[in-house]
Amino acid sequence: MSASAATVPGRTPPSAPAGWVAAARALPFLALLVAGCGPAPHTRGAGALSPLAVRAVDYNPSRAPLGRVRAVAEADDVVAVFAADRATILAAGAVVATDPGDAGWVAAAAIPAPAGGAPWIVGVDGRGELQHLHGRSAFEDVSARFALGRDALREVAALDARGVAFRLDGGVSVADGRHVTRYAVPALSALAAGGGRTAAIAGGRVVVLDPGQATARVYALPGVREVAVGPTGRVYAATSRALFAASPAFDLELLYDAEHDTLHGLVASGDRVWFGDGPELGMIEGERVSETAGAALAPDARLATSPGGDVWVIARGELRRFTTAAGPAGGTDAAWSAAVGPVFARSCADCHAPGGVSGTDLSTPEAWARERDAIRERVVVRRSMPPDGHPLSEADRQAIRAWLDGAL
Repeated sequence: MSASAATVPGRTPPSAPAGWVAAARALPFLALLVAGCGPAPHTRGAGALSPLAVRAVDYNPSRAPLGRVRAVAEADDVVAVFAADRATILAAGAVVATDPGDAGWVAAAAIPAPAGGAPWIVGVDGRGELQHLHGRSAFEDVSARFALGRDALREVAALDARGVAFRLDGGVSVADGRHVTRYAVPALSALAAGGGRTAAIAGGRVVVLDPGQATARVYALPGVREVAVGPTGRVYAATSRALFAASPAFDLELLYDAEHDTLHGLVASGDRVWFGDGPELGMIEGERVSETAGAALAPDARLATSPGGDVWVIARGELRRFTTAAGPAGGTDAAWSAAVGPVFARSCADCHAPGGVSGTDLSTPEAWARERDAIRERVVVRRSMPPDGHPLSEADRQAIRAWLDGAL
């Protein structure tokens, strides 16, 4: 693997990162045959899975036609659904715009805005160009802004609060807000990013780049099909049979062996990692792996990230959204009054009381349920709310999170 550099026009190109640490590790393909009786470790029979309860989220209550869906991205209360012949923009569940055309959308993501501010929703069209959703109504080509050049773009992902990673024909490009650096990685088939790291699939290898530390690691993982990166930079990988996660020593360690070729889809959403296992949805939280019973996924379903921790499922042109069974209503009304109500009164009521300056009333548990994803993203994940002058303690944030998760 080699690294080369490019930059935004008008700036001096940075030198290629020096001192790359390239660690090639061969992970034995899973046979997991054990002597004697009893199930193999890390399998369902050995107790590797805990029960997981999920519920569908009605993100399109008006039942607006969306076409054959190919990708989805969301930021704050806006959801952009990309289909073969249109892009549909929803805000708080209502359709606010439809962009018809033959863009041939292939991918989408929410990324940091180059100049700061609210995240951008972007789509990758069939020409390999990056299109930014502008004003919740129309798209503009911003490929040149990220110095993508003539290389066809295939995927895009947020690297961290400022950076963006791109999968191009022939390599990975990383924009950090000042420079754009390219790394030549041949035969790329997938890309994920988060916590300052990118993970890509190149043949039977997982290639992990950490631009901030100027390091790279390469893991041999025959049959690898999916990669994901959590918000702390932890890397996950999946074959059609097994799930792996990076250890503190940065080895890829086995988390779950499905025993059959049933795994499909792997995405990080908030602080959760979701995967598909045949007709079921699975979730990784820390070292705990859990799975549904009765989710009825299509065996070829693809998953897409939701910043609040939910998961999007795309199968046969249809789009569904799932959350854990504790949400989106969160805990009970009594729990909200006891744990969240006082926090709201201290830190939120000035702006979010009925008729408040924000225009969003959050004075009831029902209102919090409706805005659950936005609250989780802004208060728990990004911590951009409340604004300066309205202090919120760590205990307050944990109380809000517990109610959102239904733990109260």
